[in-house]
Amino acid sequence: MTVINVIGKASDKALGEIILSQLSNSYRVTYIKSKSLVQEGNGYEIVVADFTELKSLYAPECFIVLKNGGAVPRIPLPEKTIIVVNSENIDQLNALRGVGCTVITCGASVKDTLSCSSYGFADDDNSVMVSLNREVTAFSGRKIQPLEIPLKLPKLPKDVYYAIAFTAIRLILDDFNSELGALI
Repeated sequence: MTVINVIGKASDKALGEIILSQLSNSYRVTYIKSKSLVQEGNGYEIVVADFTELKSLYAPECFIVLKNGGAVPRIPLPEKTIIVVNSENIDQLNALRGVGCTVITCGASVKDTLSCSSYGFADDDNSVMVSLNREVTAFSGRKIQPLEIPLKLPKLPKDVYYAIAFTAIRLILDDFNSELGALI
């Protein structure tokens, strides 16, 4: 089982909706938010905890995705923690200096770990091409080299960061039960 902690405003639903709708195609997703719990899909178990802040954590490895405006956890984090952050959020970046864990930056720059290279590359406006600009190591231990990843969603979020952050999740999960399977 893998736990993905999504941290940020409760009213910001875009990232959670993408994760639940897309990952439940390949996994059994248990999505927890406020006082609700939703389970969808079949396969390997993924728990998504969508909260305004992270107050405690008991896990040997941890996956945290910060929404825009999400606060960086001020608790001790496991050494194998991976944090996904919007590179345009200077407050989050400054708070992550010296945390001693893996930080995956997502944004518009080629300096980011993941960036967006084009919108609407297919015949509609719901597609985005995401570039992996440097090697990342998935939870499986597999090293994934730089490449371009097409992503088509039923509806692109207003903030493309969420589409890029979702792609980071899929890479770290080493998701080969999807269109990423062609990368083997």
